[in-house]
Amino acid sequence: MRLLPVVKSAPTLCYRPAKEKPGFAAGSHQEPRRTEPRGSPGKPSRVQGLREKRPDLLDRTGPRPHTGFVKTHQEEIHLQTAGHRDIHDLTGKVAAIVRRSGVETGLVHVFNVGSTACVGTIEFEPGLERDIGELLDRLIPPSRSYGHEQAWHDGNGHSHLQATLIGPDLTVPVTGGRLRLGTWQQIFHLECYVDPRARSIVVTVSGQP
Repeated sequence: MRLLPVVKSAPTLCYRPAKEKPGFAAGSHQEPRRTEPRGSPGKPSRVQGLREKRPDLLDRTGPRPHTGFVKTHQEEIHLQTAGHRDIHDLTGKVAAIVRRSGVETGLVHVFNVGSTACVGTIEFEPGLERDIGELLDRLIPPSRSYGHEQAWHDGNGHSHLQATLIGPDLTVPVTGGRLRLGTWQQIFHLECYVDPRARSIVVTVSGQP
């Protein structure tokens, strides 16, 4: 006996024309333009209500409100250091730049230009002036051979690493036109290079006058 495959016929789909909505032209797919204002009849729109309650928000002819103007002032401090572990107190110089800037509330950024000196805060007194240099020499000894020296033979691998450990910059808040530092907190610059260097420290003050 021979079997024949059964083939099912696909159902026939009937398409009915869509009913036209009131206000639509035949063959048109656009909504008719509104002729009445938005909102309920007799009730003002949201824009009209806002105009009545807060006319200042929609008034584009009067003076603009204060937008929080930010002022920026920049100066440089120049130092001549005596070489490795020479430390300087920058607090007075930075405070003077803040006063000249005219900024009352903001931030002051202190940045050492170069990769072998660093900036930070400390109680600036003779004991800690000595301690910070000794600490860096114990952590990163100048006598050790570093990859930088093996590549360049300049003997200052420790200078780069010591400066990187503390960092090249510092940001301090400015409040009431003054540095917001603690009583026993001063800004220092520490030389990590082996020889005396001429240093430039960029001081940038930003904020509201």
